[in-house]
Amino acid sequence: MKIYYGLRDPGLKKKDRSIAIGIFDGVHRGHQKILDRVLSQARRRGTSSMAITFDPHPCRVLKPRSGCPILISPEHRLKFFERLGLSEALVIRFTRGFSEITRERFLHDTLIRRLGMRALVVGHDFCFGKKALGDADYLKASARACGFGLTLVDPLKLEGRVVSSTRIRRSIEHGDFRKAQAMLGRPVSVYGTVVRGRGRGKSLGFPTANLNPHHETLPPAGVYAAWGYLNGKVLKGVVHIGARPTFRDLEKTLEVHFLNFHGDIYGKDIELLFVDSLRKTRRFQAPRKLASAIRGDIAEAMKILKKTPPNSLYKGILSGYTKRS
Repeated sequence: MKIYYGLRDPGLKKKDRSIAIGIFDGVHRGHQKILDRVLSQARRRGTSSMAITFDPHPCRVLKPRSGCPILISPEHRLKFFERLGLSEALVIRFTRGFSEITRERFLHDTLIRRLGMRALVVGHDFCFGKKALGDADYLKASARACGFGLTLVDPLKLEGRVVSSTRIRRSIEHGDFRKAQAMLGRPVSVYGTVVRGRGRGKSLGFPTANLNPHHETLPPAGVYAAWGYLNGKVLKGVVHIGARPTFRDLEKTLEVHFLNFHGDIYGKDIELLFVDSLRKTRRFQAPRKLASAIRGDIAEAMKILKKTPPNSLYKGILSGYTKRS
């Protein structure tokens, strides 16, 4: 998949494209429905398939006091676009200036003339342009006048409720993996960069990789069995989220101990797929007792991961990962 950062990216050339537009935070099942439709349009029309997304999240620019928590980082989002089979992705930097662009200018100058759009796929409530005037009615009229195909995708509902990033985020924060996974159409996952920690895991005999999750939504504090993806390899892991009360360290961290793996991975990007909770974070009277608990965590994680191979979780969306350690 080709990735372009901004409309002035030198690699971005005009060609026939079927385009989907959205934030796609989480790339959940509702988003996948939209992206599947744009892939179908691209095949039918013989065009390239492109997803246009934005960074930062518009609410962080327009409503900065809201905090605007996100499910997954832009980098994680792009990984899912690629796995779903999209040909291209365009990341547009969202600014207040960009929010003032008129609907006519964005549609005609950017989508049609600059990008060569032949078909557009968006959610039924998608709006764009200054004052959000580019709504469904405007798109329908423009599609008839300009001759591009338009698909408005209805929201996806599960058990009578619309699948949304907000609902998924709340489920993850409460540790309800079953509900979150049903809406995501995949396991709960976190994508982060390995940073240097304090070396306490290594001192206990269980070296860990400390991750900077780039503001992604995390499960509650605790210890989890997880699959890890590193440079195309699939690794078994035990993940710890939260403070380190045994060492009186209150800083919340995310760290993973990969089983039967050794190597310097500082600066590498890792994706973690959470499979099940092992226990809550707790304070032990001595480091040796914590080490004993970690050995128990590893034994339990091995049992869980043996019963839950990664392919059964992703159902093909991770077909690019073939090596397992």
